[in-house]
Formats: sequence, structure tokens, C-alpha cells
Amino acid sequence: MDMLIHTDGVTLTKKLEGAIEEKIGRLEQYAPRALRTRVKIRKVSAHAGTSQFVVGVLIEVPGSDISAEEKGPEPMAALDLVSEKLESRLRKIKTRRLRRRHHDTSAAIEAD
Repeated sequence: MDMLIHTDGVTLTKKLEGAIEEKIGRLEQYAPRALRTRVKIRKVSAHAGTSQFVVGVLIEVPGSDISAEEKGPEPMAALDLVSEKLESRLRKIKTRRLRRRHHDTSAAIEAD
């Protein structure tokens, strides 16, 4: 999966880049057909606060794209929140897809 990282008002350090690749990269197990992931980190406010940084992630998959955005006092905290949110969504989608496939297979076997 191709990963594009864009920062606005934030310096992309090796540590931050590694954390992004680790946390967002592990989402690939839930969306193996994903083509590209776009990560955008912005500094919204110059003043320290609970919503100083915003991390947005867009996962491009065939069909509907999946996106999430979270705010946090630092980029790593916002990244943790957005990765948990996306993991939950992707797990739900994958479970629904597998359940549908299993249901279709069992209905075909019973019809024979």
C-alpha cells in the first residue's frame, strides 16, 4: 500500500514518520485491497491546547474511500485516536463482508 504523508505547520521527524508508518501500516491487514493512504497532519492553533493538532487519514479502496480525522494536544496523540477509529471501522467492514460471503456460501450449499 502506498502511503503519502503531508504536514502543514509540523516538522516531520523520523520518529513521527515511523509512528505513522507503524500505526497506519497495520491497518492494511483489515483492508488488503487498499490502493493508497493519505495522512495529513496540521497544526491548527499556535496556542497549546487539547485540539492544537489535527490528523486526517484517507484510505483509498475500490468503491467508497474511508476517512477519519481527530484532534489532539500533540500529533502522536491525535494519530493514536485516528488509528483506533479507522481500525474499528475497517474491522466492522471486513466482518460484514466475511459474514455476507459465508451466508451466501451456506445458502448455496443448502439449496443443492
